[in-house]
Amino acid sequence: MPDRFGPRGVIAVAIPQQNSNMQPEYEAMRPDGVTHQMYRFNIAEQHVVPEAVLATLPQVHGCWPDMVICSNSLEMRWWSPERQALYRQQIRDALESDVPAINATDATVAALKASGAKKVGSISPMTEDMSKSVTAYYGAHGIEIIEATWLEVATSKRIIDVPPEDIIAAFERVATEDVDTILHVGGALGVVDMIDELEERLGKTIISSNAATYWYALRMMGIDDPLDRGGRITRMALPDDLRTPVLPNA
Repeated sequence: MPDRFGPRGVIAVAIPQQNSNMQPEYEAMRPDGVTHQMYRFNIAEQHVVPEAVLATLPQVHGCWPDMVICSNSLEMRWWSPERQALYRQQIRDALESDVPAINATDATVAALKASGAKKVGSISPMTEDMSKSVTAYYGAHGIEIIEATWLEVATSKRIIDVPPEDIIAAFERVATEDVDTILHVGGALGVVDMIDELEERLGKTIISSNAATYWYALRMMGIDDPLDRGGRITRMALPDDLRTPVLPNA
C-alpha cells in the first residue's frame, strides 16, 4: 500500500540474483513517489526459472505492495501462449492475494502491440535455440520477426559482461530497411540507458524487456508519467484494450 516513502505506490520486483543491472535500471526509470522493493530468485538452472520465480513470490507480501513485477523473459525458452496462460494463473496462486501482478512476457507483447510493431528484428543474449523460441512465441501473437541475432553468451551470469559496443552492433545488425521495430528480450543485458539514442540513430522503435515491463506496470497502476529513458514506449499511454493479457492473434 502507499506509504510516506512511496505515496503513489510500492512495487515489489522479483528479479534474478544474477542480473546485477536490473535493480539500477528500474531505479533509473522510477518516477517520483514510487518505491521499489526487490526480491531475488536464482536463474542458474534455466530449465527451472519459472519455478524459481513462483517460489519467491510469497515473500513479497512483507512490503505491502500495490503491484508485483515478475521480471524474467520466459519466452527465451520453448514457451507457448498456452503455457503462458498457465503461468499467469500460477503467479496468482503463488501470491494467494488480489494484489495486481504483471510479468515481462505479457508486458512485452503489450508494448509491441501498443507501438504498432509489424516487422520486427529481435536480439537475445544467449543461444540460437532461445532466439528461435522468441520468434515462435511472438509469431503466435501475430508479430512477425524477420531479422534475429543472438550473442551466444554461455551462462546467465556472463550476460552483464557483454561490452556496450557488442550490444550496439547487435542492434545495428537487425535494423534492416524492412524492420520497423527492434525487440530486445533478456533483462540481464542492460540497455535501458542506450535505447533513446539508438532509436534516434537507427530510426526504429525499440521494445526492450525491462523498459516494457516497467512501463506496463506503471500504466496498470494508473501512473501515466512519461519516463526520461527506456525509449518511445515509456512515453506512451496504455490502450484500454491492452489492460488485460493479450491473447494469440488478438
